[in-house]
Amino acid sequence: MSSDSHSPGLFRTFAAGRRYLAIGIVLLFICGAALAGDKEAVSTLSKTPLFAFGGIGVAGITSPGEYAFKSVLASDSAAADFLQILKAGTPQAQCYALVGLRLKDRPVFDEQVKRFASSSQKVDTCAGCAPMTLPMSSVVATIQKGSYDDRAKAKPEKPR
Repeated sequence: MSSDSHSPGLFRTFAAGRRYLAIGIVLLFICGAALAGDKEAVSTLSKTPLFAFGGIGVAGITSPGEYAFKSVLASDSAAADFLQILKAGTPQAQCYALVGLRLKDRPVFDEQVKRFASSSQKVDTCAGCAPMTLPMSSVVATIQKGSYDDRAKAKPEKPR
């Protein structure tokens, strides 16, 4: 048998292999973009200067922190990401992380919330048009009651 008799089969195999390789590369880029998006949301949330759910200010806009929170909440690694934010984020980010852990991993939330329950650290927050600075213990008590759960699961407000 000559090598020419195998050429058509080899060509089809090679062409199929290239197709699978191309599909694999596309999937790799999609997964990489999703992971980069999650990391960007974690980074943004970790640095957020404001803890707020729902429309804020005169225009009723959703804060960048809330957008980042919802992105992290929707990710497959949400619980781990919220733990990371709890350890290294701003006080406002830590509040978002506690809300996220309450929704994603209640036993971990119950364990982690203890160290924040009596904290006097200041948290910048906003409800509607009313910016406030509250002690972390006050915000945490509200989180523990589940007062933010529905807002945390709701779609972000659109500007009015």
